[in-house]
Amino acid sequence: MATGAPRLRLITFDVYTALFDYEGTLIPLVESCGVASAGALVRQWRAKQLEYAQLTNSLPGGRLSFRLVTRRALDYVLARAGERMSSRDLERCMAAWDHLRPWPEAERALSQLAERGFELGMLSNGDEDMLRALAARLAVRIDHVFASDRAGAYKPHSAIYALPAKELGIGTAEFVHVAGSGNDVLGAKLSGLRCAWSNRSGDLMIDPAVRPDYEARDLAALAEVLS
Repeated sequence: MATGAPRLRLITFDVYTALFDYEGTLIPLVESCGVASAGALVRQWRAKQLEYAQLTNSLPGGRLSFRLVTRRALDYVLARAGERMSSRDLERCMAAWDHLRPWPEAERALSQLAERGFELGMLSNGDEDMLRALAARLAVRIDHVFASDRAGAYKPHSAIYALPAKELGIGTAEFVHVAGSGNDVLGAKLSGLRCAWSNRSGDLMIDPAVRPDYEARDLAALAEVLS
């Protein structure tokens, strides 16, 4: 971090893109269920999951659980593709969201940041129980879990980005959010946060006027920037 920048206490991480490899976990599983074009279907599942979650921010009745959103998205993309799964395979695919594989460099990067005295947090669309299940799989302690069910809304709603300041009583200058997507960057920055982007795919911002404070291709590089 640049000399003279406000002292950081906390680093929060997007979960399903920045910390964990959902495609690498789910595509082999969906293939094992006998689904054709598993890669395309998993990417469509994720896209519909996010679309539906964000849609609930504006619908009467408010937020649905992320598990329900995820299951409805899976049912939708299977039906659209003309595919079927057994009840057992549907359960396996849903349970996999609690057992995703972290990116290869994730645990080392987290360890480096923890050793430098930073508190670590998850800030994600997931339900709290889903995030805690993933946190338990990491070899590094996650100090805080900021889940969308505690905010009552999904990203990019500002309520979820406000959770660390609200729950810990810290200023926004005391933490930085590590985003896994351009939309996450957009939500964090427009909510007044500092933001680092783990931009594995080399994506671009849809609004070129909004930029992350730091950007790198993976968590290992970001860990060096955030030292």
